[in-house]
Amino acid sequence: MLYFDLDNTILNFDKSEEFALKKVFEFINIPYKEDYLNIYRPINEKWWRLFSEEKYKKEVIVVERFREFFQNVGIVWNDLEKIARVYLEGLSNSAFFIDGAEKFLSDMKSKGFRMAILTNGVEYVQQKRFKVAKLDRFFDFILTSERVGKPKPNPDIFFYAKKLSKVPLKESVYIGDNFETDFEGARNANLDFILFDFRDRYKDVQCDKVKDYVGLYMRLL
Repeated sequence: MLYFDLDNTILNFDKSEEFALKKVFEFINIPYKEDYLNIYRPINEKWWRLFSEEKYKKEVIVVERFREFFQNVGIVWNDLEKIARVYLEGLSNSAFFIDGAEKFLSDMKSKGFRMAILTNGVEYVQQKRFKVAKLDRFFDFILTSERVGKPKPNPDIFFYAKKLSKVPLKESVYIGDNFETDFEGARNANLDFILFDFRDRYKDVQCDKVKDYVGLYMRLL
């Protein structure tokens, strides 16, 4: 059984993130500046890291990231919960494949591999993006940490996935782009892991690692 993270492993989250952020600025009727994404992105990553460490619940981080971001760019806006909803709606309607992903998935499917998605993302957002990208062509199911109740690197999502797939974890592999959540989560579940480092973020990390789908295809066959 092949398990995949979704964002920046199958779908290009960076593109969706920018698309959704622009929707926020359309809503508040303030011109979007290109440097906003560079300010927002590390703030967003910080809050998701706090979520993965189980320090804040998801409904908190999706709002607080915008409180911090707006403070950084000098925007005053009271209804941050509405901003969070606008952003998540934009995110849920955007699904851009990483170059080569569809061909890779089609090839793996044709060779009889069973596959599923395991993600820390917001449940309704990831379910919608799964449908927008028509990922049911390739994957048996998508499972979010929100449904399970614990975020990666907590191993519960892998144990839950094993029950759904009915395939032992010792006969499975997990592929993801984030060393801190994906690698650590797989290790906590005693599950083989491949780091999909297509953005070349982990040059010094020593683990089973590939940079593109050609390398991943060769590694899995």
